[in-house]
Amino acid sequence: MLQSVGLTAGTGKSHTLIALGIAAVEHGHRVRYFTAAELVETLYRGLADNSVGKVIDTLLRNDLILVDELGFAPLDDTGAQLLFRFVAAAYERRSLGIASHWPFESWGRFLPEHTTAVSMLDRLLHHCHTIVTDGDSYRMKQARAKGGTRLNTH
Repeated sequence: MLQSVGLTAGTGKSHTLIALGIAAVEHGHRVRYFTAAELVETLYRGLADNSVGKVIDTLLRNDLILVDELGFAPLDDTGAQLLFRFVAAAYERRSLGIASHWPFESWGRFLPEHTTAVSMLDRLLHHCHTIVTDGDSYRMKQARAKGGTRLNTH
């Protein structure tokens, strides 16, 4: 689980997630990368043609599934339930890498049901290693170094 403190973007969550995926591939593991929006869209397509179980089973053929940008956009009830179904199916069967800029106690801001957020976090955090990133965005640092405009984040 990769998490950034204080809603900070540009602290290396996606970069770290992708590096973990590359290392896994180099060690012979099957890896799949999604943004959270892409994963939920894939699950929605399976729901539309009544094959969501098969879609999840196909995804779980990978040893590691990486989900980036979780929480960038709020999920509706159905999207949240589909994501929970995926996480529950992967629980103790496959490795998941999740990157989000939301602290755990704020997951209710993008998941509509508190019980869904708690149940999902319960499964995700049971066997996880959490990496918390913090600090200034590297993009903002580069912009300031080049004399770009200063963004007030407070």
